[in-house]
Amino acid sequence: MQARKITNAALVIMMTIGLVACSSGNNEAANINQEKPQTTDNGAATETPKTEEGVTLTVLNEGAVAVGVGIVSDLLGVKKKALIADETLSPRPVDADFTYTEGSKVNSNVFPYLYQNIINDKMKSKNITLKTEDWGWGEPLIQKQTAGFLAKNMPDIIVGETQMPGFAQQGLLEPFPADMEQYIRENIAPAAWKPMEYDGKIYGFASQPGVNSLFWNKKLVKEAGLDPEKAPATWDELAANLEKVTEAGKGKFYGGGVYGGPNAGGYLRYGTLLVINVGGFADAQGNPTFNSEANLETIAYMKQLNGYHPAGLMMNTNEGTYFDAFKKGQIAYLIDGPWRAIESSTLGIDYGMAPIPLSSDGNAGNITIGAAFHSVPKDAKNKDAAFEYIRAMYSEEVQTLIADTGVRSPVLKTIAESDDYKTKHPEMYQHFLAMAGNVQGLPTFSKESSKVWQIFGDAVTKSVMTNGDIKAIMDDAQKKAEAITK
Repeated sequence: MQARKITNAALVIMMTIGLVACSSGNNEAANINQEKPQTTDNGAATETPKTEEGVTLTVLNEGAVAVGVGIVSDLLGVKKKALIADETLSPRPVDADFTYTEGSKVNSNVFPYLYQNIINDKMKSKNITLKTEDWGWGEPLIQKQTAGFLAKNMPDIIVGETQMPGFAQQGLLEPFPADMEQYIRENIAPAAWKPMEYDGKIYGFASQPGVNSLFWNKKLVKEAGLDPEKAPATWDELAANLEKVTEAGKGKFYGGGVYGGPNAGGYLRYGTLLVINVGGFADAQGNPTFNSEANLETIAYMKQLNGYHPAGLMMNTNEGTYFDAFKKGQIAYLIDGPWRAIESSTLGIDYGMAPIPLSSDGNAGNITIGAAFHSVPKDAKNKDAAFEYIRAMYSEEVQTLIADTGVRSPVLKTIAESDDYKTKHPEMYQHFLAMAGNVQGLPTFSKESSKVWQIFGDAVTKSVMTNGDIKAIMDDAQKKAEAITK
């Protein structure tokens, strides 16, 4: 078992985008004036017909295979730096075992290679040749994509995280063909597509998205006299546990709770609490809803949780400092994406993992985190072939490979809901269940998205860290945001 955990940890190292995807992008999909999305039937066929000359498909895909899983390269003493370049694929480790049979444990060093190899084989069978491009991630990617849309010069498939819903709202992306959309709705976990739904149509797909769960250090919880195997089910229960752990820690360790920094890393975590409490950041038109009653209740709860942290930790602008505190045994509870499981195992932390507790009037909900959404631009030259690529991403072969890693859960229901998967990966099955229902992505505001996010983040920080009236602070933030967006 321990060998399996260490092997899986190496997989995380290969997924080098890491937390950059969760925190460096600022949701700024530039406001580009385009016509509203129209329905199209040019991708309705279930297959792209083979042609003598074939199709060359340009894909933004470098590094996006496993975005957002976290960076744990510091966990291993020796880093495998010797790489050789395959003629057609990304660099790969020279000493890795590339053998893989369905249902077997994946050699963690070669997951990105195997993933892309399956996609390549499927495309070759349809006489489609892939050409991949790397435009970076976070803000550099957003800037390049914005410029590409303005110039009407885009790859056939683009990829991104928090900016992608905004591109859909601006009419820059092609809606999925009707047959494809129906299949996805019936067979794929909502977290893989729901954040990319706009006006009843789907505009993007993520093959292995993350959502948040509650994690806790069983050792610290037990030291506080609590049952380390029992997860708190409500906000009141969670707060009570945090208080007891903080009291037991006597300044050596604290209860913790959720990262609340004024950045995307914070919004992606405590945004889940807003969703659960039937609040949120914006309405369907991208207008801010900062001062709703539900949000005020959630921010007041965050203010309470702040007292169960070392001074300044919860609202620290550097999210890495917060997660380091969990890894070092300085806080007992936190909300984070599924990679927290493998990182904790590698560090030897005996951890628990459960759904995020509910508020008294709340409902289950979540925010996607570390989700690399693939979409087809309106100006793409090979739309039929592009949709074939996305079909391959949710194919049984690719989703089985994801399942066999044990690091993320597959989104294809037939695999994730099988008795075999539930038995082999009970925690990731739990993650799969969390990907259903009310799952949202971070919104793009109707105008000046970066400025509006900063107003919100600053207001929440002030509400949590000072004795100011929360309603007055959030009312002021709402007024400032409305002045920008209207």
